Amino acid sequence: MGIDPPEGWERLAGKFEEARRQAVRVLAANLPGVDERDLVFRVRCAAGMLNWLAVAPIGAELAAEPAERVERMLIPVVAGAFRGALASP
Repeated sequence: MGIDPPEGWERLAGKFEEARRQAVRVLAANLPGVDERDLVFRVRCAAGMLNWLAVAPIGAELAAEPAERVERMLIPVVAGAFRGALASP
């Protein structure tokens, strides 16, 4: 949701943009004072992390773990990416 469609998939650009808009709307409500540009950046970073986890060797390790454990491990990481520092530079 936070990355751009792959090259050649421009027809999906609107769907990707809509997903980003929805994510930014939810994040903005929970992160007052963080501007939209920073929120989009955080969404893209979090999506990139999750994508990397899925395709990197650690993805196989995570696939062998119970879903509840993976959730306990990932939620703080992704939440940290969205939350960031309490004050934006």
